[in-house]
Amino acid sequence: MDLIKCYIGDSDDEHDDSERKALPVPEAIASMFDGRLYHPKPKDEPDSHQGRSRLFEHERGNWATYVYVPCPVMDLVEIVQDQLTKFGLEIIKHPHISLTKTVVLQYHWIQRFINDVKSKLSTILRFTVTFGDLEVFCNENCSRTFIGFLVHPAGVISQCVDQLDNVLSDYNLPKYYEDPKFHLSVAWCLGDQSTQLRTKLKSLELEIEVDTCRSLRVDKLMCKTGNKKYNFDLV
Repeated sequence: MDLIKCYIGDSDDEHDDSERKALPVPEAIASMFDGRLYHPKPKDEPDSHQGRSRLFEHERGNWATYVYVPCPVMDLVEIVQDQLTKFGLEIIKHPHISLTKTVVLQYHWIQRFINDVKSKLSTILRFTVTFGDLEVFCNENCSRTFIGFLVHPAGVISQCVDQLDNVLSDYNLPKYYEDPKFHLSVAWCLGDQSTQLRTKLKSLELEIEVDTCRSLRVDKLMCKTGNKKYNFDLV
């Protein structure tokens, strides 16, 4: 019994000491939070983002990530965007062709993910795409409607998607859509307004002159993760 009392007494002393003394936060960890020990979770404020809502809740250390084909300034896009503003749509300032869904990537996986994507895309040759008819699209939760050009040929873009899907699977992230319609979105509006907008597409097509260039030479792909961008040059 004396031994038990002695053990209990020692344990209580250690417990009291732990309560009295708080261990300092290691500098390497504290520096990850700008020297602050607590960061409040950012609020979803649609009014600050033209009414847009997050598709997934923000958590510190999780970065929204997607891979895409960048699109330079083109007369074709500007002509259509000028017309779409008359219908009250918001213009997409940096149009692109999505090759993945927007996925959540943890910060400590970013560099490895980028290296894996670079490796998978190293065999993809440069290619040319053509912008076809205008089409209406809705996002997954129907919170926004988009107007964009269908992109052809689908085969060469599918090769890129297949390689990227392999990488996403390694990180247990969702693959791209089955039987996707590849497109270049140029404008958007809130809610599901697909029915109303489809009736306006024919008049928009008439505004495009026959000789307007509809081709894009693709010599690189890009990945945006959080506020960082990475280039992947094609061979």
